[in-house]
Amino acid sequence: MAMAMTVRANSAPRRRSMLLSAGLAAGMAATALLVLTGLRARLPEAWLTPTPDGRRALLRNGVAAAGLTLLPQLPAFAADEKPLEIPPGYLPAGLFAKKVGEKVVTPNGLIYEALELGSSEEGPRFGPPKGQATVSVKFTAHTDSFDGPVFDSSQFRGSRRPNKVDFIECRLNVDATITNGLNEAIKLMKVGGKGQFVQPPELCYSAGKVAFESDELSSNVTGGVKIPAGSTLYYEVELVSIIKP
Repeated sequence: MAMAMTVRANSAPRRRSMLLSAGLAAGMAATALLVLTGLRARLPEAWLTPTPDGRRALLRNGVAAAGLTLLPQLPAFAADEKPLEIPPGYLPAGLFAKKVGEKVVTPNGLIYEALELGSSEEGPRFGPPKGQATVSVKFTAHTDSFDGPVFDSSQFRGSRRPNKVDFIECRLNVDATITNGLNEAIKLMKVGGKGQFVQPPELCYSAGKVAFESDELSSNVTGGVKIPAGSTLYYEVELVSIIKP
């Protein structure tokens, strides 16, 4: 009997110690969440002050448990917080040109206008192509306007190849030799389709943050064309074929 009483007497402080430790851990977790969500001001100063009398006293008074009751009340993100950035080249499913003359605006701000819709057939070989598809395409790129100086084109590029073709082959969202704007525009098209688009600076090479210039062979201007950082560019484009969907 005396041994049993001794065991019970020894276990009581141990239980109190375990409960205190569990309460302390719960309170610390609550503190971390509250601080991260901007609710630090809701905690008593004694809890935020790491003194022996601060947190233990509050635990004994049930403040840690009260902190846990605040967790369901955590606020949603503020309406004016910056939204997640949309990856360049991204298009939502089902977005493509359906009418001649209709302007399609992508989430990244590219404005595409269909001049010809192209194939009416359905299937991966007829488009619109998806990311990582290999396609053949014709394009002409201008500065200033659709009538402005040409700084790049599939004809100029193709003229350097042995067979002198007027198109290029590229893999969408993979090929670094074409802009993200051209990637987005091609994915709005069916095979045989023709169109033109206005490319915002963010969809240019280096996200439009770096100036570049064309070489003389890639331009209709002697000496090439200098494209300043932050330039809006203008393209005419035709989707010739989808080589590999």
